[in-house]
Amino acid sequence: MESSGPSQGGPVSVADALQIARGEAEWLLQSVLGWTPTKMLMSLGDPLPADAAKRFFEAVKRRSAGEPIQYIIGEAPFYGRWFHVEPGCLIPRPETELLVEAVVTYIHDVHRGNVHGLTGGAYSDHLRVADIGTGSGAIAVTVALECPGVDVYAIDLSMDALRIARGNAQVHDAPVSFVHADGINWLRDFSGQIVVSNPPYIPSQDIEELAMDVRDHEPRLALDGGPDGLDFYRGLASLGDGIFADGPAAIFLEVGAGQAPAVRDLFVHGTGGADFRSWDFKILKDLQGIERIVKGVRGDG
Repeated sequence: MESSGPSQGGPVSVADALQIARGEAEWLLQSVLGWTPTKMLMSLGDPLPADAAKRFFEAVKRRSAGEPIQYIIGEAPFYGRWFHVEPGCLIPRPETELLVEAVVTYIHDVHRGNVHGLTGGAYSDHLRVADIGTGSGAIAVTVALECPGVDVYAIDLSMDALRIARGNAQVHDAPVSFVHADGINWLRDFSGQIVVSNPPYIPSQDIEELAMDVRDHEPRLALDGGPDGLDFYRGLASLGDGIFADGPAAIFLEVGAGQAPAVRDLFVHGTGGADFRSWDFKILKDLQGIERIVKGVRGDG
C-alpha cells in the first residue's frame, strides 16, 4: 500500500514540492480538458475555456483539502494501463507493479511449457491464480492480460471494490472471475497454483498516523492489518500448503516496510500454525531498496 513521497509523509525538498505540485496541476488540467500531454504543450498560449477553468479550480480545491488526485480524476495508472478508481477501493501504487512483475515472470518461467504467444499454445492446463483482496482489480486484470489463458480469480469482501474491479476488467477485456468472499476462507477450497495479494498490512494503531489523503479517503478495510499488521499473512500461513494443487506452486505477497522477515517466518518456521518448510521463501526489494515482496515457491521457480 505504501508509496514514498510527500503524500505519505516522506522527506521532500522545496524543489521536489514544486515539481510535484506542478505535476499534479498538469494532471488535473489534462483530466478536465481531456487532453494528452502533447496537446497541452501545443496549447500553452491558448485561453482556457471558462467552464474548464471552473472545473479545474474545483478540482484543485478538492486536492488541497486532501482528497487523493486519483479519486478526483477517477483513474490511476498501473502497469501501462489506466484503471478506474473511486473511494470504494485502494488506489494502485507503483511498488505493486513489482509484485505483478514477479508473478508474471514466475508464470512465464515455470509454466511456459506451452505459453500462448511464446510457443503458440496455452499455459499449463488449469493454471489458477487467486488475487486476494483485489480492490480495483489492477493485479488480477494485469495478470490475466499478461498471461492469456490463465484462470484468474479476484476475491474481495467489499462489494464496492468488486463492482469497480469488474468494470476495469470489462474496459480492458480481461477474462477474470470475481468472487465475493473472505479471501482466507475461500482459499480453503482453492486447489490452484498461485496466490498473490497486496493485503491490508498497516498496524491498527498506526492508521491515524497515515497521511491525510490515505487515512481519510481510502477504505480502512484495505489498510488495517490488525494489531501488528500481520493478520492476513498469519491467516494464510495457517492454511498450510494443502490448499494448492499438486506440483509447482507459489505465493506472492506485498508487505509493509520492516515486515518481510516476520511474514517469511510465519511460513518458513511454522509460526503461522502450518508447515511450509519444504518451500523456498525469498524477500524481494522495491526500487527504493525496501523489502517489499515475500515470494514463496514449491518446486521449480
